[in-house]
Amino acid sequence: MFRHKPTALERISDAISDIGDRIVDLEERVVERVNPAPSTTERMRRAIQRNLPGHSSGVSRYVPDFLTGWTLPSTDDARSTYRSLRNQVSGLGSSLYGLRDDLPDVQDRLSDVRGRLSRVDLPDARLPRWGSFRRGMKAQSRLDYFRDRPGLTTLAVLGGTIAVAGAAYYVAKKVSDHTEEPDYNVVRQDGDIEIRDYDGMVVAETVKSGYHEKARRVGFETLADYIFANNRSGKKIPMTAPVLQQLSEAEGQTRGWAIRFVMPKRFTKAALPQPASSDVKLKDVPAKRVVVIRFSGNFTASLASKKLMLLYNYIADENLKQKGDPEYAFYNPPWTPGLFKRNEILIEIER
Repeated sequence: MFRHKPTALERISDAISDIGDRIVDLEERVVERVNPAPSTTERMRRAIQRNLPGHSSGVSRYVPDFLTGWTLPSTDDARSTYRSLRNQVSGLGSSLYGLRDDLPDVQDRLSDVRGRLSRVDLPDARLPRWGSFRRGMKAQSRLDYFRDRPGLTTLAVLGGTIAVAGAAYYVAKKVSDHTEEPDYNVVRQDGDIEIRDYDGMVVAETVKSGYHEKARRVGFETLADYIFANNRSGKKIPMTAPVLQQLSEAEGQTRGWAIRFVMPKRFTKAALPQPASSDVKLKDVPAKRVVVIRFSGNFTASLASKKLMLLYNYIADENLKQKGDPEYAFYNPPWTPGLFKRNEILIEIER
């Protein structure tokens, strides 16, 4: 069994009761000395105080009734509670200091958010004004007008397409007029087929594998990095036309597509800046005679095979002797409409 450990309130209550008993005893002694023969009433009161349980006596008479029946914690419990409260107050003080330190940062963030919100254009939740409503009705009426007249709609679309194509052709022509091309002399012309004599030229060449279009695109990017000085030091080299593509077997590489940029006429091979990597090579191309077929449209394998067959038939009919594989020439930027693109296939022949 555990022994009951009196609480602090119980000890205080016992001490007060003891003090009260001593005061009562002292009062009795004083009364006996002052009035050695107490009256009958006094003797009865004293007897009741000593023998009636629960009757208040002494100092307990002056203690209010609502203070009775309380229990106070022990000294250790009181100390523990005091330390806990002190730690909580200290933690609260630290938190308050931290909040005070963070307050300027919070204010700055609120100011930044307020500034961003002020720049956001939110839709107007109010009903549209009469002017905007009227404009919307007019736009809807125009749409209904064109919807009820499909022929007129077709003309409008066709006109817009022609306008866009015309603008693209104008830009492409301006670019072509300011783009240098290699010089040549026309020896003979039979419709779309010509026999030309080209002077010697310098080309920058890179060899790429893959199908026709992919190899040309990747090779174009490699050569563009060279002439625009993206991977080397020195000045830029002007872009020329056409971009040439031909089957080739480079040294130490598998058979692929040779992509070539013709260098401007004012440059010699020695005067050109050296490429930053071995992927690009500078080559001298000697003067040559070629038979050429010219055609427009987007370059496709089926279209190229048809034009190449016409060129082979012409070479056979004219008893010309072929030298090397066909070379494909592309004169226009990729965004040029197919109708305005200039494509050529060249085959070198003996003079």
